[in-house]
Amino acid sequence: MSDIRRHFVTVGKRRVHYRRAGSGPAVVLLHASPCSSAVFTMQIRAFAKHFTALGFDSPGYGLSDPLPLEKPEIEDFADALDETLEALGIRHCAVYGRHTGASIAVEFGRRHPERTSFVLLDSYPAFSPTEGQDYLARYLKPFVPEWDAGHLMWLWFRYRDQHVFWPFHQHTIANRATQDVPGLDFLHRGCVEIMQAGDGYRVGYAAAFRHDGLKAVDSLKVPACFTSRKSDTLYPMLDKLPKGTWIERVPSDKREATVREVELLRTTPARGEPPLAPKPTSITGRLDDGYVTLSGRQLRIRSAGDVGGSRKPLVVLHAVPGSSALLTELLQEVGAQWPVLAIDLPGHGDSDMLGEHAIESYAGTVSAVLSDLGLKRYHLYGRGTGATVAVALALADEACAQSLILHEPMTLHEREDEELATVYAFDASPRWDGSHLTAVWHHLRDQQLWWPWFRRIESAARTNPPMVQPPWLQRQVTEVMKHPRSYEPAWRAAFRYGMRRRLTELHLPVMLASAGTDLFHHCRSMAANVLPKATICDLPDAPATGAAEFVKFLRKQP
Repeated sequence: MSDIRRHFVTVGKRRVHYRRAGSGPAVVLLHASPCSSAVFTMQIRAFAKHFTALGFDSPGYGLSDPLPLEKPEIEDFADALDETLEALGIRHCAVYGRHTGASIAVEFGRRHPERTSFVLLDSYPAFSPTEGQDYLARYLKPFVPEWDAGHLMWLWFRYRDQHVFWPFHQHTIANRATQDVPGLDFLHRGCVEIMQAGDGYRVGYAAAFRHDGLKAVDSLKVPACFTSRKSDTLYPMLDKLPKGTWIERVPSDKREATVREVELLRTTPARGEPPLAPKPTSITGRLDDGYVTLSGRQLRIRSAGDVGGSRKPLVVLHAVPGSSALLTELLQEVGAQWPVLAIDLPGHGDSDMLGEHAIESYAGTVSAVLSDLGLKRYHLYGRGTGATVAVALALADEACAQSLILHEPMTLHEREDEELATVYAFDASPRWDGSHLTAVWHHLRDQQLWWPWFRRIESAARTNPPMVQPPWLQRQVTEVMKHPRSYEPAWRAAFRYGMRRRLTELHLPVMLASAGTDLFHHCRSMAANVLPKATICDLPDAPATGAAEFVKFLRKQP
């Protein structure tokens, strides 16, 4: 089985994310809207036995930046692919596309035949102008966060029903799909990918609905094969294709279909072999993106400034559950003045799971990442529950950690720690009715209203301005639900770490910071009692990040 590695590449002022495996002639995989290249895991592994398989997140989907166009067309997506291949040094390739990805593949072959050996189209959209206009009017409801999380319930059933009816909004027997409803993990992944794209999920869809697919086929000059499975919602499109088109009706079983796809791709392979994946170059005003691979698993990193330079970088650890994406503004502000590196902890954000859900295990993984990057001296920043990981790392690597910034450190009485460890969070695994999404939304929302969130009584009401704005909550939910099964064990691990006792073991400069809106603002006084020599920093309420105060503290350290 081939190992799939995730990468970023810089294309002009855009960052493109892709998956890569195998060796040999290049095969590019283009996914359907509104998913990402994650949907091609099985195909990438199968293709990688014979080719260099590269699955790209289309612009605006997955982790790829959108195109800087108000209304991009399929032709624009095809030209963007050409620019991406140029950045990767890929001169010639076969292209495999599904649904919207098939539209892009056809246009790429039509517009860039000198790069294209073969196009293989899985369920090519060949909409009539009338169909396209109907879908534009009815299929693409705006995705707008609502205070009661109603948009998440709509999202779950909208994504589920696109596998039950085609189109999903026409609930008649004539529109029933001839396929099984995908499993819960598949549905959850698709919903999270739409959440990542936000209202921009409609952009690629709309381009496909506007695209004149039949006209594009008529002018295609490179070898092309159009396939589909009987169970696919676009299977009837095969009958619309021009006479003489190479059509393959592949097996409904996805694995059997993939075997046939490999056979077809081997008929006309690309010339040469792609060079190794280049490191993404920096973009002014943007964080640098990348991955570190440990034990075959990948950990997502974000950075700014000269992390490997003479200044000891600030290593930033996000709250768990969560991701470093939720600290983007802080990373940018600190990074403009001081080198900064953030790591998505294992089993969170865009990092694979590695080890177990225990604070010491998280800290050990971070230590291994820093060692892999050659960082022997650094400062540490931990936010909320992530402050426990920062403390654990500081205690484990005393010679490496130079100072510690604890932002809203979760410092409670041991009795409270143990009580909350058992009742504070819940299993957020995908549920058949999508209620896991709304449950997490309201868990995060109620945290802003009461402490603890489940004591919904007047005496437990928080007095700070509540952070309950739907766009803010949607951002939180999107990141924590990338790993729904990490939700409960991450909270439990943080409460069971015993933060108050561990603080007494520290022997390095510490800053204790918090703002009134912070979830654990009320815990800072206890941390200050344990660490009387710590620097105390009162931060203004959100959205201020405290970057200036943190950098000032760092400048005072030896």
